[in-house]
Formats: sequence, C-alpha cells, structure tokens
Amino acid sequence: MDGLLRDALANWIASLPGYLVAGAAATGDGLLRLCALRSPDTAVVELRSADPDELQFVGELRAVRSEPHIVGLHRALDARSLAFLHHAGVHRLVSTRFGVAGLRDALVEVDGGWRPTSPGHGLSARELEILALICAGCSAAEIAAELGISPHTVTNHKRRIFAKLDVQSRTQATAEVGRLGMLLPGQLARGPGGEGPRNLTKRERDILDSIARGESVRQTAQALGIAIKTVQSEQRQLFSKLSARNRPQALTNARGFGLVEST
Repeated sequence: MDGLLRDALANWIASLPGYLVAGAAATGDGLLRLCALRSPDTAVVELRSADPDELQFVGELRAVRSEPHIVGLHRALDARSLAFLHHAGVHRLVSTRFGVAGLRDALVEVDGGWRPTSPGHGLSARELEILALICAGCSAAEIAAELGISPHTVTNHKRRIFAKLDVQSRTQATAEVGRLGMLLPGQLARGPGGEGPRNLTKRERDILDSIARGESVRQTAQALGIAIKTVQSEQRQLFSKLSARNRPQALTNARGFGLVEST
C-alpha cells in the first residue's frame, strides 16, 4: 500500500466516531513494533498473498502482547489463500474491490465484541470445492455425483463448512463468500463490465439485495412488506433473467455480472 493510500485510510478511520488511530506503518516490521508499543485493539493489514513469509508475519502479529484483532485487506485472493490466512490467524478478510463498506462492517464487528467461533480453522481444499458447488445452487445429490462421493459425505462436509463460516443456510453461505471477496474454484471473476441482465425491476433488485443479505423468502417478504407468494412470483422472474435455479445460484450469477457488491 503506497503512502498516500495508507495515510488516506488512516485519516478515514480516524474520522469515524469513537475510533483513534494509533499509527500507520509502511512495513510489516514497522507494524509489529507499532503494535508492541501502542497495543491497539485492531490492526488493519494489507495482504497480497498467502506465501510462507506472509503467513509467518500474521503469526507474529497474533503473538504481540495485546493480540490485536486482525483485519486483512486484499484485492482478490483465491479461496485457498483466504483459507490459509484464516488458519494463520486473520480474524476478518475484506476485499478492497468493494470500497470501504466491508472495512466499515469489519470495524463495527470488532467494536461490538465480535469474534469468530473458530478463528484458527480454514476450509480444506475439498470443502472449498464443495462450497463452490453449493454457491452454484447444486443439491447434495448433484454435488455427490460431480465429485464421486456419497450424499452423506457431502452433507457432513456442508455441516462443517457452515460451522466454519458461521452460517445457517446455503444462501447465507453464498452471501458470506461474497462478503469475504472469495474466488472459489471454477468461479469466473467477472466484473461490472461483464455482460449481464440490466433490465431488473426495482422489486427484483430489492429481492436480490435481500438474497445478498442472506435472508430467507419469509424474511424478504417481511422486509419488503409483501406476501410470500409475491416474493416467490417475483423471484421466479429474477431467476429467469439470471439463468439461475435458486437463490444461492442467483446470488452467485448476479455477483459475477457485477449486479451485487459485498456488504
């Protein structure tokens, strides 16, 4: 991160109510010294890869006496790299592709006392593979057929994946993948310039936003003040426009077309 961007980020955080910036460092060694001297509650770190040096740095940062809550900023790391960084001890990963919204949410979570239920556990290569298929809207039977394993094994993997992501449904899992900025195996990284449907109605966009928040059909209906049957009817049209079979796949496709940003 260059000096101008680093100073701008520090000034933005300092402008938020209730936040005091302890300092900014240009290098990893500088950040370690700063944390040792000032004992901050949170350390915002730029992460470029998950190579051994960076993973070692994360471990050293976790070992600082104050043990700061680590928020890692990244451009677009792949899912495996994100899993390695989680395993090394990064508490929250935020993709910079979606502006400051994700960082603001991460800071609010820290301020509210949030901590991951299992901060030292990442997703295995198999779990990442299954998560990609879950986000594509595949059923347990379809995932089993694709990977040559039993549906029971898929269900067990899915249970562990949901526990690690701290989610309760495949829609919430898909939303969490987007929030982390994860690029899953086989997933295309298409940006806002990619071709996609631009004729969504306001109601369809509202429903899509609700899906992105991980809400159920019932919660969508309550949030929009409409009947469940109306939601189901409107989202059928939405699915058709997004070439999707269900809510998780609709969210994945919408994100690929740049219609939904991380929240």
